[in-house]
Amino acid sequence: MNRPEEKNHFYASVLFLIWPLLAVFSAFKHYKKPWAKNIAWAFIAFFGFTFAIGSASENTDIVRYVAEFKALHKETFSFSKTIDHFIASGEIDILKTLIAVVFSRFTDSQAVLTGVYGIIFGYFFSRNMWYVLERLEGKIKPYTMLLFACFFLAVPIWYINGFRMWTATHIFLFGLLPYLCEGEKKGLWISALAVLVHFSFIVPVSILLGYTFLGPRITLYFGFYIVTFFISEINLELINRYVEAYTPEIFQERTKYYRREEDMEEMQSGAQRSWHILWYTRALGWAVMGYMVILFLQGRELFKSHEGWRNLMSFTLLFFGAANILSLLPSGARFLNIARLIALALITLYIHNIPGKKLTRVYKLVALPAVLFFILVSVRIGLISISATSILGNPIVALYTAGDTMSMNEFLMMVLRNLL
Repeated sequence: MNRPEEKNHFYASVLFLIWPLLAVFSAFKHYKKPWAKNIAWAFIAFFGFTFAIGSASENTDIVRYVAEFKALHKETFSFSKTIDHFIASGEIDILKTLIAVVFSRFTDSQAVLTGVYGIIFGYFFSRNMWYVLERLEGKIKPYTMLLFACFFLAVPIWYINGFRMWTATHIFLFGLLPYLCEGEKKGLWISALAVLVHFSFIVPVSILLGYTFLGPRITLYFGFYIVTFFISEINLELINRYVEAYTPEIFQERTKYYRREEDMEEMQSGAQRSWHILWYTRALGWAVMGYMVILFLQGRELFKSHEGWRNLMSFTLLFFGAANILSLLPSGARFLNIARLIALALITLYIHNIPGKKLTRVYKLVALPAVLFFILVSVRIGLISISATSILGNPIVALYTAGDTMSMNEFLMMVLRNLL
């Protein structure tokens, strides 16, 4: 690193200590600087340390993780007892249990636990964001910023409240993009490591392995994607009978909570109570579908001549088609988040880097309301987990408020009550 860059890095680090939020905005503004992604990583670690858990539902993953962490702190552990605890937990995922056992030896602080989550999640999240940013040619256009915001919000930083699933998602993407776009074989192995973070990633990894054998077949995968997009229902009882008849007992045990028919009814009734929660991802899904159709129709020559583009387009279509089917199962809709994340990486790069034709320019305006709706609702949801300290404070303030944070949602409501 040359001397001017060292000075810029130093100033960015000092700014982070004073006001992390402003530092991360500076990092995105100067995204081409080598220090920028590390400032973003540091902010997500800070965000994790100041994570607002107070208003979270008792049924959420993060509440259970913290309760388990506090309970473990009261116990003494030998190596054999650690193994017994892991077996008794009923989990195949290694990372979450390892973090809980190791750090509970020193503390029972929620801030420490979610801070560690932020460090791990933040590394892969920041690298995935910068993988796309660093490949945007020339000056970033306003519409590109909106598409990138959708990419950023498809699996955002406040998803550390479901640490296992969403960390696995970004680990999967971290290996996937270099593997597809640049042919880096180690990316395939990195993606496979996601299974150690969340067992359900045996499905995305299996799809990726299947793709390595089938190869890029854009027309076939596009047909598969379109057909599955319009599938309205599937016989869940038939799937359950098949799983219970032909799969190993351990697989049945680990997937039973994802196949419960009563969960589907609960999910549907819950969605009906909040129309914007139901429709903000659907709106984005339709916008993404339109873009995928345009890429298929207009990008044929590009995909024929550039292997990286062809691979990314092919896998996106294949994975999205599989995710459409999986979304009809209880808890299977989470795979659509992964599909949208991958698709938005492709769409952002394509729309920015490839000269737009008339159809593309028209569709950008058609998709704009859905894009804006998704961004607004996503940020509104994020206010529940973003603490006031994350936005207004700094690491020094956070040391005094650790574990006693107020969400921005609560903070804004308090301000409004005092003003009215």
